[in-house]
Amino acid sequence: MKIEIDLNACVRYNVTPDEYCLLYLLYHKDFERIEKVFGKSEAVIIRNRIQIMNPKFILNKERVPFKQTILSNKNVCKLLNIREDEIRFIEFYNLYPVRVGSRVLRAADVDTVIGKKHEAKYLKKVKTKEQHEEAKKAIIVFVAKQKQTGKLAFLPAMETVLNNAMWESWKSLIDTSGTEQKEWNEESI
Repeated sequence: MKIEIDLNACVRYNVTPDEYCLLYLLYHKDFERIEKVFGKSEAVIIRNRIQIMNPKFILNKERVPFKQTILSNKNVCKLLNIREDEIRFIEFYNLYPVRVGSRVLRAADVDTVIGKKHEAKYLKKVKTKEQHEEAKKAIIVFVAKQKQTGKLAFLPAMETVLNNAMWESWKSLIDTSGTEQKEWNEESI
């Protein structure tokens, strides 16, 4: 993963480069990478320093467990120069399993060559935030249904999902999940 640090933003918002990186990783909820880069204790120290020196980025008033840190999306997006209404492919990508058994379904990280290729395909087909939200719901329901019926091994590879925009056909599962037994509940036998 590459993080480009905007030094002008660091000066403007009085943020050090390590605080910038931590806010970036917190915004993307990449706790695993935070632990690898900073270590748990150092990450907590930096988070607490941000909370004291720049309280506009962290909404928690008191100290809370690290993973319960609540960011001000508005202010963090300004710092990181991210539009809040952007479609974040990583949200969609992380909802789909990396592997099932020995089959690899997608790249482990979006920042790989294959991950970037998948992101480009997704962003060609999904243009609005609403379409993105529907795609996320559809993939959650589809994967859950496959898991529930024991057909997880039959999940298509991410390449196939993206080429065929399969989440569009999975949208029908969103409305029907939980209603398959409706007639039985309404009628007395």
